[in-house]
Amino acid sequence: MQPDLSLVIEEPIAGHYYWMVVRPGGWLRLGPCQVVDAGSGPLPSYQAAQAAGNRVLASFQPVVERPTPSGFGGAWDIMTIPGALT
Repeated sequence: MQPDLSLVIEEPIAGHYYWMVVRPGGWLRLGPCQVVDAGSGPLPSYQAAQAAGNRVLASFQPVVERPTPSGFGGAWDIMTIPGALT
């Protein structure tokens, strides 16, 4: 099972935003966090730091491949023709 990861945005100096991907630690996640990845420098806005951090956070998340639906045809494709119910 993949451990939970969180994105943290900090502003230690006004106008300097840093992102960190952290793994909460300890019992009930109250212990110190482990930094998994962090930005190399400050970004000019909260939104820019959030976008950069979300891109990195998404790379750590597993890709879930959904099974092909059962039944005739299996899935919609270019040859699917809508029918009229009467």
